[in-house]
Amino acid sequence: MMQIDPDVLEAIGSATVKGPALYLSGQLDIKLYQRVNLALSAVGGKWSRSRQAHLFPVAAADAVALLLNTGEVTTDDERGWYPTPAPIVRRLLELADLTPGCEVLEPSAGRGAIAEPAAARGAVVDCVELDPSRADRIRAGGYARNVTTGDFLAVPVNRRYQRVIMNPPFADRQDIRHVERALRFLKPGGLLVAVMFGSLTFRHDRTTRDFLARVREARGTVTELPDDAFPTLRVRTVVTVIPVREAPPAPRYNRHAPRPEDFNTRPRTAQQALFFTAEPTVHGTTPLDGYGGGAPISSRQDRNFG
Repeated sequence: MMQIDPDVLEAIGSATVKGPALYLSGQLDIKLYQRVNLALSAVGGKWSRSRQAHLFPVAAADAVALLLNTGEVTTDDERGWYPTPAPIVRRLLELADLTPGCEVLEPSAGRGAIAEPAAARGAVVDCVELDPSRADRIRAGGYARNVTTGDFLAVPVNRRYQRVIMNPPFADRQDIRHVERALRFLKPGGLLVAVMFGSLTFRHDRTTRDFLARVREARGTVTELPDDAFPTLRVRTVVTVIPVREAPPAPRYNRHAPRPEDFNTRPRTAQQALFFTAEPTVHGTTPLDGYGGGAPISSRQDRNFG
């Protein structure tokens, strides 16, 4: 949790609020304004040049109430959340190969950096976001069909999606846990596209090895992104693409095949009768009596076994 300086609290407390807008009073020193902006951004506020105010997805008074009461706030860095830059979003969407009407899930959706352009391409998008203020921002955007506020790892599985496109948290291999769970939301024939921590390519712990083995088994790919893909993060990242294969068809039932009871429950003489008969077959061959071998009647030779 980040403690908020008294002068920052005073500047926010003296601001004027009107609906979703918060208007700061007077002209703040540049360094003070930067700290105020950081605190307001942490609770969902975004500076609007045209309105000359910070705009929130909910009533501004509600958004800053907890901040003013506790004097602290959790920043995005502390939550392990880093917005997906626009060039990376475009690459993810190209890999996802979206079609109009395609049902897409974005877990850990943040402020909708992936969900909004996916919806603009005609996809039907559902989002899951842990932070209430960011979830409210997505709802206010109107591009998502459903927005669930909560921890993605605790959301009930619903295997209905054709695509999952995601930028999960990286700390403590959370990206692996989130991706493995996200795969359970995909229909057979679906595709998962995820930004993941670059350590996936060089770590040798069991969790990483097992995950990469499953990616290879699914014929997925892991591709390194440029070093500057996330300028604020400054770590290596990769894009992982995992297809969910169609289930193999169930073996067809042959109704003409002998049933197990034909061999297990009948008397021995009845079992033999399944194979030996005294009559010619419908194809004009001799009975399979162990001697003629099913040869045509006209070519059968008499044999003397005396």
